[in-house]
Amino acid sequence: MSHGADEFLRLQSLLHRPVSTRPDWLKAWRNEANYILFLARRAEDDDDVDLLEELEDQARDMADMVEARLRADGLW
Repeated sequence: MSHGADEFLRLQSLLHRPVSTRPDWLKAWRNEANYILFLARRAEDDDDVDLLEELEDQARDMADMVEARLRADGLW
């Protein structure tokens, strides 16, 4: 993924970040994040720049949210 790769890589790294305990919200968040990454790969294959930009924004928002929640839960 070349377009918006930083945000997608950031989201992917959060997916694989180990946590000592798994809060209830984490599994659902991981499913959503995986879906965003899946859609981004398909959009890149289809050369759909508009969709990639939208997904990049979503990836940024999701990563910001999960980082804040992990900090708030003392897991960061």
